[in-house]
Amino acid sequence: MRTVLLTLLILPLHVAAADIEPFTAHYDLRFSGLAGVAVTTLSQDGEGSFVLENRTRAKGLARLARPRDAIERSEFVVDTDRLKPVSFLSKDGTKRNKRGSSIDFDWSASSANTQYKGETRTLNLEDGMLDRQLLQIAMMSDLSNGVTDTSYTVIDRHSTKTYAISVLARETIEVPAGSYDVVKIRRERAGSSRSSILWCAPSLGYVTVKMQQLKDGKVIGTLSLTEIS
Repeated sequence: MRTVLLTLLILPLHVAAADIEPFTAHYDLRFSGLAGVAVTTLSQDGEGSFVLENRTRAKGLARLARPRDAIERSEFVVDTDRLKPVSFLSKDGTKRNKRGSSIDFDWSASSANTQYKGETRTLNLEDGMLDRQLLQIAMMSDLSNGVTDTSYTVIDRHSTKTYAISVLARETIEVPAGSYDVVKIRRERAGSSRSSILWCAPSLGYVTVKMQQLKDGKVIGTLSLTEIS
């Protein structure tokens, strides 16, 4: 079960550290017929840095293949009103952690050191680049500032990828956590068969309350909010 959480480079809009509100969101997860739960936590330490962590736990038969929690953890700061990733760590929940990866961002050297499948590479780092988890925080910030269509470039394993974000509609939906007025968003990458549809609630600072992952236009996974604090 995958950890759920996914042209022109458009920098995220200005964001102040004071505008980033910590939260903990619990989700029910269904992926390719298998079940699980996910917890996304955004926290701040006393030194001005933030941590975004997504922890996914398989249930039932899926637990046999992934006995450990799958974890994605991003540390980042807000520097000159921009999101700046510091480090990223991914563990896939299997014993061998074959799909695990890590990134260390060295902004002073404009480079990112990536590790994946036992190989280390150094990539050029440009202003506005994110790790794949921080796309969520950048999107929440931009939506709060009225941006509807934009794109973000992220470093993922040994490559960079650009995701386009577009607003499709405004709706009211029901999830286990309750009823929410939401903005429906498509997230996609050129040349990829995969895309995501997200429903984000303005009343929660545009936290995602529901997400569907699609492959070739067919839903393969669904994430639904069960609790938030």
